[in-house]
Amino acid sequence: MKSKNWILVLLLGFLWGASFLFVEILLNYISPFMIVYLRVSLASIILILYIVLSKIKLELSFLLIFNFFVMGILNNVFPFLLITYGQQTVSGGLASILNANTSFLTILLASLILKNEPLTKSRIIGVLIGVIGVIIVIGYENISDFFNNEIGKILILLSGLSYAFAAIFAKMRLQNVKPEVAATGMLTMSTLILSPFILLFYGNEILSLNLISISYSLLFAVICSVLAYFIYFKILVSTGAGNLLICTIIIPPSSILLNTIIIGELINFNEFIGLIVIILGLLILDGRLIKNIKLKFYNI
Repeated sequence: MKSKNWILVLLLGFLWGASFLFVEILLNYISPFMIVYLRVSLASIILILYIVLSKIKLELSFLLIFNFFVMGILNNVFPFLLITYGQQTVSGGLASILNANTSFLTILLASLILKNEPLTKSRIIGVLIGVIGVIIVIGYENISDFFNNEIGKILILLSGLSYAFAAIFAKMRLQNVKPEVAATGMLTMSTLILSPFILLFYGNEILSLNLISISYSLLFAVICSVLAYFIYFKILVSTGAGNLLICTIIIPPSSILLNTIIIGELINFNEFIGLIVIILGLLILDGRLIKNIKLKFYNI
């Protein structure tokens, strides 16, 4: 990637890292479902206003609306709900570490679906190292009981699978759509999908929202959705689906740092070692680490 794209990837990773902190804070005030709904609905309102004020022309078709619907489910509704419900029993830092498996899943799926995303040796090695990192985080002694006692961690891992499919779908179907239009369409469809459930089951909670929960939700929407998705689609048009999610390298460290500084949350030794291993896997996955080592070796 070019230097400009690297900067955008790092910034996106930091913004998404902050999302785990916002969820951790908001869980003290409102339900997981309400957190997700406020995030997508407030973000969609802001983006719709931006589209109108910027006088951006929209050429909507049934196919484009359908693509927004699919992206809304894969990139917002499913993963946001899975992560938010998962964080009821999993810390924000640990959630961000487990969510880093998104890149490994994206690489594997992209190699099967996209012709220009081959599964190279470095990517295979990176994926294998990433799997080892996830096992270390979970604790190898807990693997046998994982599906019985670790529902929060399972939800976080499943969110990565949804994100992986979303990245590939966006690369295939939304590559020629303006970033601001794609982000607006996706978040608006997410809001429409979730609204009936809010009206049916969460009407009382909406009426009881206070200024604190609304303020945090608004910051969450602006920072982690509006700004983040502008950058997300900007990167997507100029790089591969796998490379886009290399931003997950910076998500766990930024999330852990923010959670430690702001709410005093810490990770344990297993989680720290697993984080290092996962980051190593992501670096190898990218391929630049191996290339640089080879160049230095040949120049000796």
